[in-house]
Amino acid sequence: MKKYLFLLLSLIMVISVAACGTPAEDADPVVTASPTPPDDSTPPPTPPSGGDTPDVFLWDDFTDRDPQNKPDTGPNGAPIWWDNWANLRASVDGGVAQLQFRPRDFDPEDFDDMDDYYARAMDWMGNWGEAIDMWSLDDISYCKYLTIRMAGADGGEENKLLLHFQPEDGPTFFARFSDLVTKDGDNVVITTEMQDIVIDLQASGFPGMTNRMHIRAFYECTIFIDEIYFSEPTGLIDSSSQDSILGGFTVNAIDWATIAIRDFVAAASGTVLWENFTDRDPQSKPDLAAIGVPMWWDNWANLRADVEDGIATIEFRPRAFDAEDFDDMDDYYARAMDWMGNWGQAVDVWAVEGISWTKYLTFRMAGLEGGEEDMLLLHFQPEDGPVFIKRFSDLVTADGDNVAITTDMQDIVIDLEASGFPGMTNRMHVRAFAGCTILIDEIYFHGAVSPIDTDNVVGSITIPEIQLPDIAELVASLG
Repeated sequence: MKKYLFLLLSLIMVISVAACGTPAEDADPVVTASPTPPDDSTPPPTPPSGGDTPDVFLWDDFTDRDPQNKPDTGPNGAPIWWDNWANLRASVDGGVAQLQFRPRDFDPEDFDDMDDYYARAMDWMGNWGEAIDMWSLDDISYCKYLTIRMAGADGGEENKLLLHFQPEDGPTFFARFSDLVTKDGDNVVITTEMQDIVIDLQASGFPGMTNRMHIRAFYECTIFIDEIYFSEPTGLIDSSSQDSILGGFTVNAIDWATIAIRDFVAAASGTVLWENFTDRDPQSKPDLAAIGVPMWWDNWANLRADVEDGIATIEFRPRAFDAEDFDDMDDYYARAMDWMGNWGQAVDVWAVEGISWTKYLTFRMAGLEGGEEDMLLLHFQPEDGPVFIKRFSDLVTADGDNVAITTDMQDIVIDLEASGFPGMTNRMHVRAFAGCTILIDEIYFHGAVSPIDTDNVVGSITIPEIQLPDIAELVASLG
């Protein structure tokens, strides 16, 4: 009887265990009130917990950041003793910082002149900057890489930004983002998609750690930053003294004066330099124009000229009527281009990468006596196509006035479309139909509006051709 009772109890236990271990087929599934979608993105590496040496040193992840207030500590737990978000509008949403850089324009009340403006660029650039006591972190190390997870509002912001380190008030390290070298050996390219930009610090000329970091903008732009961190340690930093920290740098610091901010601004604005007269000899044609592309024609005719310190002094000396050269005065004026004073260049500007039609042409120039705008012609003849000629005094400036040349060096900004000219040329002349002297410092196109089809340049020009004005009438107007 006990035997049967034992077997019965055993059978009941087996059935109970089986029932508990097998889910009922008709049971209702558990429903989550707010299902979380899967995250397909690759998470960033994070410092391992415990006593292990970190392999990632977080700089900032912008969690719970208020651009108007400096937190007491960085997200890595180290003190922040300086926090600068200058000349920008900023907001932080979901741990992503939106930085709208707004560099200050030149103001004669703040700067002596444009040279002073560019020499003091750190005063006017847009700046996101932080100083964090990285040296206080356990097992702090120099690292091989700096990763910035970022995007740009328009793309191409690498041409408008500088990366700036200044560790422990020591040497300064600068580079334009477009000149930084990435982990795969390329240069940085910022797109509208959020991406991890992994900068090879040593290859880019930077030390592998800093406690002061800036991203500076010398041209207006907007970027988004999700996270910044150092990774792949290369050697521990002795943070017990400043001397040992600075002594750990094996790359050369950069002198601020060597950073060509003026050139960077020009490039960012779509500026195409035509001529800056640097190292020019009026008697010799250089192989390359100032922009670095071939110059196949260079004409300084019926004038005396010299170049000193990058400024050309051009004394136009148009030829007088000579009966041996011209049938009569009508023939003389009909063949005015034979006798006018002429500074002219033909430059292979179509070879410039990403060349564009532009809105403006700027002459940085002065006149010996002033009023030379009445004696000069601007002449374009792109790609041996239509001819565009107008007296300087009839050209329209960016503010809607007409050109007036004074004895002070000034930037004369010509609105090309309003003046009836195409937004680029590869042949340019400044012609004088009366004797006068001008000084030219620089000539450049800027304000890109649309790419140029360099395979069909002439067909791309939609502005009507302008005929040579009545030179006899212009000369007579001078009295």
